[in-house]
Amino acid sequence: MANLTASLGPLVKLLAAFGAVSSLLLLGVLNLVH
Repeated sequence: MANLTASLGPLVKLLAAFGAVSSLLLLGVLNLVH
């Protein structure tokens, strides 16, 4: 179980970074459209 959480840590960070980048891209696209 500890091994699972250890492998999930970086994955969660990666998902958080991906979410932040995608939201920024979405805001940029919306600004370009408007």
